[in-house]
Amino acid sequence: MWWFLSLCSAGIAMLLIVAGVWWPWVRSYPVAKSVSWLQPWWLAWVQICSPVLSWRYRWYLQRELGAAAQQPQLADSFFAKQCAGVMACFGMASVWALVKQQPAYVVTGIVAAVLAFSLPLVRARQQRHQSKKHMQRDFPFMLDLICLSIEAGHGIQHALFMCSAELPDGALKQQLLLTLESMRAGLTREQAFKDFTDRVDLPEAYAFVAALQQTIELGGRLAPALRQQAQQRRQERFLRAEKQALEAPVKMLLPLVVCIFPCTFFVIAYPLFFQLWQQL
Repeated sequence: MWWFLSLCSAGIAMLLIVAGVWWPWVRSYPVAKSVSWLQPWWLAWVQICSPVLSWRYRWYLQRELGAAAQQPQLADSFFAKQCAGVMACFGMASVWALVKQQPAYVVTGIVAAVLAFSLPLVRARQQRHQSKKHMQRDFPFMLDLICLSIEAGHGIQHALFMCSAELPDGALKQQLLLTLESMRAGLTREQAFKDFTDRVDLPEAYAFVAALQQTIELGGRLAPALRQQAQQRRQERFLRAEKQALEAPVKMLLPLVVCIFPCTFFVIAYPLFFQLWQQL
């Protein structure tokens, strides 16, 4: 039973590998100048995996990759990488089980395939978390730059352009540049800012866009509102740093109890135990 399952799995893996290799010769795609000779094969593999990607998982990947300051349209490529990892792990484990005549390697291949599918998602979530931290750190500076540009008489789009030029390289700058590119491509300002908040997914971004929309609709002054928001964001950043400083002693308890305290007790107790042993 296990031998037959290993044989079928190895055959399916080999068929998919052959299909991925020969697919560019069967169907040609309009590809620009390739960076490497592997790019046409990789694009063909992406085209093979794209129909399998459901719209729910595509939306989830677009949200994760967009918040990680990557292009949201790379969801197909990301899913293709996951499929390639699953195929590679499960295929190699099946072939190894067939050669060694040990069906247990199939279970190992399944576990490795699950890990190959899950680890890119874990990495994307880590990048998203790091991007959010960097964007929260740079957001008050961005509000100050926009406020200065508006007070100098520039429009909101030109203020965003000058702000993106002065911001340090990071996730927030990439999101601003992507928003400006969307507006230049013909997208309305409201939709571009809505996409910006969806990609960033920060309370600071929602408050900034809400103040901007309120100013445009009601005709108020934007600079005082942005200056007040910048001051509030700095206070929130200070409170977050203070919270992390207060949490540090609690987080140090586990290394103290597990690593340092047993060694200290051993150093103290060993001479006493040795003296008692000699006296007895």
